Amino acid sequence: MLKLASTTLHHLLNSANASPAQPEPLLSRSYDKPRLLFLHPKTLVDSWPFTVDTLGEIVKAPSAVYPILASVVSDLPLQIEMFDGYVTRESFVNYKRRLRQADVIAISMMSPLKALDTELTIRLAKALNPNVVIILGGNHASAFPERWIECGVDFVVVGEGEVAFRELMQAIVSRSSTFNHLPNLVYRDHGRAKATGVKAPKIDLNRVPVPRWDLFDLRPYGLGLQSGGLTAAVEVSRGCPHRCDFCNINTFWNYRQDYKSVERVCDELAKLHGLGVREFIFTDDNFAQDHRHTKRLFEEMIRRDLRMRFGSFMRGDTVNRNPELVELAARAGLSFCLMGIETLDPEWLKSHRKGVRADDAVSMYKNVYGVLRRNGVFVIGLFITPPEAANGQVSGRGADGVVCDAHYTADLVATKGSALFIDLSKRGAVGKDMFYHDWNLSSIKLPDGRSQRSQTLLGSLRVWNTFAITTALIGPPLLRRFRWRNVGVLAERVLCTSWADIRRFRMAKDESLPLGLRQHQIVNSVVAPGSVQRLIKARWFKSPLSLRNSIWSAQLKQRTLIAQPVEGGPFRESFHATDRSAEEVQESSSSI
Repeated sequence: MLKLASTTLHHLLNSANASPAQPEPLLSRSYDKPRLLFLHPKTLVDSWPFTVDTLGEIVKAPSAVYPILASVVSDLPLQIEMFDGYVTRESFVNYKRRLRQADVIAISMMSPLKALDTELTIRLAKALNPNVVIILGGNHASAFPERWIECGVDFVVVGEGEVAFRELMQAIVSRSSTFNHLPNLVYRDHGRAKATGVKAPKIDLNRVPVPRWDLFDLRPYGLGLQSGGLTAAVEVSRGCPHRCDFCNINTFWNYRQDYKSVERVCDELAKLHGLGVREFIFTDDNFAQDHRHTKRLFEEMIRRDLRMRFGSFMRGDTVNRNPELVELAARAGLSFCLMGIETLDPEWLKSHRKGVRADDAVSMYKNVYGVLRRNGVFVIGLFITPPEAANGQVSGRGADGVVCDAHYTADLVATKGSALFIDLSKRGAVGKDMFYHDWNLSSIKLPDGRSQRSQTLLGSLRVWNTFAITTALIGPPLLRRFRWRNVGVLAERVLCTSWADIRRFRMAKDESLPLGLRQHQIVNSVVAPGSVQRLIKARWFKSPLSLRNSIWSAQLKQRTLIAQPVEGGPFRESFHATDRSAEEVQESSSSI
């Protein structure tokens, strides 16, 4: 079995007190193909009694990030494996074996909701295999690169992912000992975080290699569209030009949005169709912003007769301005959309720069809902409850059947990277360390000193109106799925309750202690060395998703890719945009 030698980067860079020595190669043992594991960690710790991502439990689509990154290193001498512990049925013993066998682990870290769980996985992987090299990227990793280095990560890709990850993996397989010339990178240097300060060139999305979905086991996923095929995720564009202050996607992309060509997107869809995919979700955070491009896309999908069903995120004002686009979208296969309504209060929307210009938000969203439903498109409304809302005043109450078919409600969160976080930080109103987040621990302090009251998820369940109850019993299949999977996810979480879950919940609700101290106690209870050692020794572990994916056996699988030359010269030059000026270098793009 391939292993990193004892003089690996981890050993070399963790000697914080050692005097500088002659750099040694990263991979000093002679072998051909190290194992690269793209990992969505198995859930080892979660919020209780509601999971941190109920919507993700229901819209079960794979991440498009790992197939994209696999495509840019598939010509390197690597054994590439992708594993999604969120959905894959695998025993805890086999999962730990998988972590031990990896030489390099790459993880996409997008949200503070998963930070504690990801940190626990990193500490477990390092304890099982001290020589493993761990690479992190994504929105959250880009916001906290130094913190992740402190957690045991070796490299953090900040912002744009393809060029940086490609060059980093080239350095690793070539046993390089220097990394300060690599773009978009923060790395461990003698126990400390060091940023290279080098920016990657702008990506041309049409020249990035086609995602390697052939390496992904798509069987565990499904959107409930009854398509009879596999499920995937497809990227049309990256970024968002809107100024919503509670979002960090727009700032991550520097308020811009870039598109793939219609032909490129449809070519990817054709490849997925050949793999047996019949349903997918467009991953764009702001799908159909360019309605002319989107119209051409739908027309080409219809012309190619792909007969695939799909969902997307879509703004209500986009539909309101272009109602004719919905009919075309439905003909192309649009079956559902996730719509960030946030609230029906126009003043709140204006104060948080949502960009909805309608003075009567209720009328606008009623009209949008009517257009979508007439074309058979299922609408999931996403709402935000303001921190000043009184107990029981949950945003989205009564929305089902009026502006959407079903809805999810979350608290307003001060996510680092957002304009809201900056504003609240200046006023001293961020209530805790936003490296982590849990729905049981609020993130915002009110002007009177009180903490925001969390009403996430419970509000979504307890405000079912007559429409919600009726459709849960006799509604169409897709609507019934969304209703009852909510209940199923809650039931599974309760059945998989551990004493540790209850202890953390009680810590979170102990208002005799300051919020920061409660958070500190919870974090320490999870990532303390003793907790990690117990996981190492455990042959069986009741995880929050045990009924679904932890009490099953699974055979370990790896695939070795044959190196292939890349058309167009050196690989980096094959997909960066040469027609852009240096001033247009984008600080963020598709990330690990």
